[in-house]
This record gives sequence, C-alpha cells and structure tokens, in this order.
Amino acid sequence: MSLDINRRNFISGSAGAFFIAASGRALGAAAPSSRVRFALVGCHKAGRGVQVGIAALKTPGVEIACVCDVDSRALDYAAEFFSGKQGIPVRKEKDFRKVLEMKDIDGVISETPDHFHAYSAVMAMRAGKHVWVEKPCAFCPEEIFAIRRAQAETGMVFQQGSQRRSAPSFVAAIREIREKNMIGEPHWGKCWYNTVRGPIGRGRRTAVPEWLDWDLWQGPAPREAFRDNIVHYNWHWFRAWGTGEAGNNQVHFVDVARWMLGCEWPERVLSAGGRYWMPADQDWEWPDTQMITYEFPGNKFITWEGTCCTNVKSYFGVSTGTLVYGDSGAAFFAPGGTVQVFDNKSNLVKEWEPAGVPKDKIITNTDNRTGGGWFDSTPAHFGNFVDCIRAAAPDRCTANADVATKSTYLALVGNVAQLSGEVVKIDPATGALASGGGAAKFWGREYQPGWEVA
Repeated sequence: MSLDINRRNFISGSAGAFFIAASGRALGAAAPSSRVRFALVGCHKAGRGVQVGIAALKTPGVEIACVCDVDSRALDYAAEFFSGKQGIPVRKEKDFRKVLEMKDIDGVISETPDHFHAYSAVMAMRAGKHVWVEKPCAFCPEEIFAIRRAQAETGMVFQQGSQRRSAPSFVAAIREIREKNMIGEPHWGKCWYNTVRGPIGRGRRTAVPEWLDWDLWQGPAPREAFRDNIVHYNWHWFRAWGTGEAGNNQVHFVDVARWMLGCEWPERVLSAGGRYWMPADQDWEWPDTQMITYEFPGNKFITWEGTCCTNVKSYFGVSTGTLVYGDSGAAFFAPGGTVQVFDNKSNLVKEWEPAGVPKDKIITNTDNRTGGGWFDSTPAHFGNFVDCIRAAAPDRCTANADVATKSTYLALVGNVAQLSGEVVKIDPATGALASGGGAAKFWGREYQPGWEVA
C-alpha cells in the first residue's frame, strides 16, 4: 500500500477533541510517503459523495485515486471533475468489489445507499482498507455487530460521517459544560426533525436505463424489478433499500444527545407513529411521523420526533436540533453549529459559535436559515480520519466504530420497535436483543446470495 504509517505524523489531542492537524496537518503530511489514496464510491453529481470528496481534498496529502459508481453518467462526471481538481488522472470503476482488489488504494469513502453501507464497510476493512462511511453505517442491528467485529479483527481505521463530532463549537461546548457542571446531571436529550417531503408517486416497471447497472445497485439486497421512482434518492423511503427518516436524519442529532448524556447501549426502546400525511397513492413505505424513546441506565433517556410532512418548527424555531436537559439547566445544539446553555429560568448563560462563520449566517435559537453552507465541519472530520490513518490510531477517530455503531444502532432499533409494535428490551451491557417475539424478526435482514455481510 502507498501509505507510510508513522506515529510521528500524528498530532494528538484528548479523546473526542478536535485535532489541530485538521487545518494544518502534521509536518510532511503531503510528502509522497504520507500520501493517502482513496476510492470514492457513490459519486452522483448532486449527491453527498462529491461533497465529501471535495472536503477530503482539503486535507494535504489526500488523493481521490479512483471513483466508483453504477451510474455511468456519475462515473464520467466524477472522473473528469476530480481529475481536473487534482491535476492527475482518476480511474473509473463500476464494480465496488473490483476496487477492493486495487493494491494502491488505502481507503474507501462509501457514499452509497443505506442497504450497501455495512457491506461496503465490512468488505473494505477485510480487504485491508480504511473506511469512511456515510450514516447510517448499517441497515439493521445485526449489521452493527458485523461492523464492530470487522474493525476489531482488522484494526482498520473507521469513521462515520457524523461530522458534528469534529465541530469545534460542539467539542468545546460539551467539554466545558461537563467540566463546569453547567447544566447539572443531564437526563433527557430531546431531538427533532421537521420537513416537507415531496411525493414519490407510484413506480412503473420500465426498462433499466442504459446508464445504470441495476443489479450492482441492488448489491446485498434481494433482487427486485426496476421501477422508475427509486434511483437516485427515493430509495430512502423503501424498506428494501432505505431506513426511513430515522436512519436518514435521526442519527446526526441523537448522536449529539448520546454524546452529551454519556450514554452507551439502551435498556428499552419504543416507537409510535405511522404514515399519516403522505397520500395513499404513494409508494412510501416508512412512517412519515415517528416518535422514538430510548431509555438508558442511570435515569437517562432520549426522544426523537420526526415529521416528514409538516415543516412547523415547534422547538427553538429551527427544523432540527438537540436539546439536553439537566438538573440545573439545558444545552441547545443548533443545526448551524451554535451551542447555547440556559439555566432553569430560561436565562442564556453561555453561547459557543462556529468559528469562521459570519454573524449574519449563524443559526441561533430564533433563526432557521440554512447558513448558506458556511457551517461545515466535514473537512475537519475528514482531517481527523486521515490523521488517525497516518498514526494507526483507529480509536482516536471522533466517530470511530464504537461511537458510530452505538448511535446508528439507536435509529435501527427504533425502526425495529416501530415495525414489530413492541417495546424492545436490550441488554445494556452488550446491546444484544434481550426480548424475543416480533423484534427478533426485524433484527437482521435477508441477503442476495453471495452478498452476505458477516
């Protein structure tokens, strides 16, 4: 492999801290011996993959050496784009499995649909490649443990795209809130997401477009006929390929709550809701409205409220966020990187703002603007990932395999509770399913033969 692992290249920091190297990098990181070459898997022009690829190139010594996509249009676009951006030719490959055979590829950036995430992560680590995978890193609880086993057995560096873990304002706020006991003992993390999803229609069985390899797109999922309302985004709302709004958006903000509360595995999970607003003539298969409650040892719990069809901003005037209540106050984590602490009389005690963001672009508790792209901790998060690769220090990733799987697990078990209609009981020491019944039916998934995740 091209990477020269050298611990002296690593700039250390405290656990969960933002690495100084994210902006400056260690001395000599761009040298050929320290170059880290990635394959970007999933690179549609309008997708997350190209965004992450651009963020990756802000880290000195990083190269997008190969792009991989089952859509030939995306493949051609990404190869031309990244070749031009780097000034070096970028290889093209349609089949992810062939990427794993490339000896000069150090890591894989997996920006595939949800049903492909665990397969890509596990197979890449077992092929000796480091992994950046988008959330949710798995499709079902059983895959969570497959990822944990693969990372433990291979020692490869794993990072989930939970970039708020590398946001300086969040890191500084959580550290100070804890050190100064600013809200007392935290007990409840309240998370929410409000939006209005458009209709996805009723899919028609048509010929597969000439630019798409439908068989490869399905990968680990049992084969279904092509329909014209699945690729490239609406797969989120089909149970064969997506994890609904819980897997799509919950992971980010429940992760922040779990981080602030210091929770690990839950004891009980229950979910209520259903499809109330999405018209009956749509193919949508997941709830458009869902409330999930997670109970943890030590008198701690997290709730997540997801509403896909009403954009009414009930809490702090923002469409999504995390609010953690403690004995003597509360901490609000806004979508734009601002953190505010209030006492029990609702007085603002302290505020942390994202660095480098113009004042008029900061999202506060009364402002729901998107921030115009100003707040983005993805470059810092990717820098942390690369620093850990160079240092052979997988545990120092801010969203490493332990952090990522425990937060993603919550969304997936929430879906198990919803589908089974049961209160799901968990062994809080291991995360194993403690109750049987209907929950066991949804704990794993069926695989296309030859594509199993183990």
